Amino acid sequence: MVKRDDLIKFIYQTIGKDLLEKALLKDELANGVQVKGNETVDKIALGVSLNEDFLQEAVTAKAQFCIFHHGFDTRVWKSRYPSYSQKRFQIIFKNNLTIMGFHYGLDAHPRIGNNATIIKKLGAKIKDTLFEEWGYTATFSTPQDINKLSKKCAELFQHDVFTVLSGPKKVKTIGVVSGGAKPDAVSLAEMEAKGVQLFICGEPSESVPHKMKESNINYFAAGHYATEVFGIQELGKMIKSHFKNKLEVEFIDIPNTI
Repeated sequence: MVKRDDLIKFIYQTIGKDLLEKALLKDELANGVQVKGNETVDKIALGVSLNEDFLQEAVTAKAQFCIFHHGFDTRVWKSRYPSYSQKRFQIIFKNNLTIMGFHYGLDAHPRIGNNATIIKKLGAKIKDTLFEEWGYTATFSTPQDINKLSKKCAELFQHDVFTVLSGPKKVKTIGVVSGGAKPDAVSLAEMEAKGVQLFICGEPSESVPHKMKESNINYFAAGHYATEVFGIQELGKMIKSHFKNKLEVEFIDIPNTI
C-alpha cells in the first residue's frame, strides 16, 4: 500500500517537469490528475483509453488508481454531459477512483514514450524530434529492407499494417509518431527536410497514401490503439520498480482495431 499523493508525485517526476509544461502548450487533453480518489492505493490499472469497459474491469480487479494514455475526455457541447460521460463518471465516483491521463506525455517522452519505445524495439536510435515534437526521427546502423520492416512491425504491433511502399527499398531513416498522426503539408515538409524514408503511425486517412507516394516516402499505418500500448506499460514498469511489492500494477487490454 502507498499513499495516493506519493504515487502522483513519483509519476509527475517520471514524466518530467519540462514535458508537462510543454503539454500545457501543445495538448488540450489530459496530462496529469483528473480525479482524486482513495488516499491509499494497493493496485493500479493501466490502459490506453478510458472507457466504460475499462473502468468496469479495473473495479473488478480491485484497482483504486487508473492511468491512461487517453484519459477522460470531458469536452462537452453547451455544458451538457452525454450519456457515455455520465456512465464513466458514475463508475469513477461510486468506486472513488483516481484518474490520470498523459496524452502528450506518453507520446513524446524520450525514454518511456510510445514513439521512443517503438524505435528501440525496431532496433533504431532516436535522432531528432518530429511532428511538432510529438514523435521522433531515428536511424538504423545499417539500412533495413522495407518488406522485412513491414513484417517486423506487424509482429511488434500485433496488428495488420497498411503499407504504401513508395520510397527506398532499403531504409536507414524513419519517422515514428504513434496514434492518429495524419501528416499534413507541414509534417511532410519536415519529413523531407529530415530525410525520413519511412513514416510509421497509427491511423491512415483517405488522402495520405497518395501524398506519401508522391513524396517518395514509405508509409506504415499500424493501428491507433496498437501503436499506443507501449508508453503506458513502460510507465507501469517504472512505478513497479520504484514501489516494488507495496503496489500491484496491471495493464488492462481493451482491444480496439482502429
